[in-house]
Amino acid sequence: MASLDPSVAKAVEWMVLLRSGEASPNQIDAFKAWCASHPSHETATQRIAQALGPFERLAQHGVRGAVIQQTISRAGRRAVLRSALACAGIGASGLLGLQAAREYDVLADQRTGIAQRRQMPLPDGGTLLLDARTAVDLALDNTQSAVTLRRGRLLADATIQKTLPLLVQTQQGRIQGHGARFVAQALDRQTRVTVLSGTVIATSNAGRQMQATENRQILLSATEAPQALAARGTEALWTQGLVAMDNEPLGDLVAALQPYRTGVLRIDPKAAGIRVSGVFSLDDTDSTLRALAQTQPVRILERTSYWVTISAV
Repeated sequence: MASLDPSVAKAVEWMVLLRSGEASPNQIDAFKAWCASHPSHETATQRIAQALGPFERLAQHGVRGAVIQQTISRAGRRAVLRSALACAGIGASGLLGLQAAREYDVLADQRTGIAQRRQMPLPDGGTLLLDARTAVDLALDNTQSAVTLRRGRLLADATIQKTLPLLVQTQQGRIQGHGARFVAQALDRQTRVTVLSGTVIATSNAGRQMQATENRQILLSATEAPQALAARGTEALWTQGLVAMDNEPLGDLVAALQPYRTGVLRIDPKAAGIRVSGVFSLDDTDSTLRALAQTQPVRILERTSYWVTISAV
């Protein structure tokens, strides 16, 4: 795939947030300011909206996001997309935009925006809690309780489910928990599963299986054997809007903050390697950045509230 125009990529992020129906007034104002700041921003937004039109109409008529996703992922998807985009009158650049939209999970059944967490019930008595910027597809009824984690992180609580085991599918494999409570996080090439209570069975796409109980963690890879680790005990702090660091790279903290912050948050390589410890706020990223500036050898440059750079001093 060709390099994505930064304006198109950012427009997709904004569209995901705004069409979730949960954008705050400040976020709506920020989107308007972004559109007004450069002609390419408004153009990119219009193209994404036009490109998504045919597929969003399918969703409005009850077609699940997973079904639409499977349809456009088949061998002939380029022809399907070109046809839809031709009707929208936006051509090849629109195709690139819609490919970006797929990467940002616009077609997911459920997704959260920036700084949003959302809880939803499962049909057999359990619950799901989605972290910020998380996207899932759902197959929930009286016969199955299945979730596909496309992106982000979730906490699954199946401790009071009566008959249906909860199945979470990821790019690397599947996680099954009956009467369990666990966190599943989609990483670049792995899924991290942390068992908070009960027993979980993780199976890779290659068929390799591992079982874990409370306070244990599994790193699930598509082709390699699952790895077992001890849990730290802080893996669910994000549900309270917090993140704990224990002599870990500052770059990891910045990565944890990004889903909770509108705009660009960058860190240079030297600053990213600084080791930090403490408990930091996800819900108030401004206070976290101020604390870092006061306690760490870093300089924080705010070009605007939507473009922040952290560098070593």
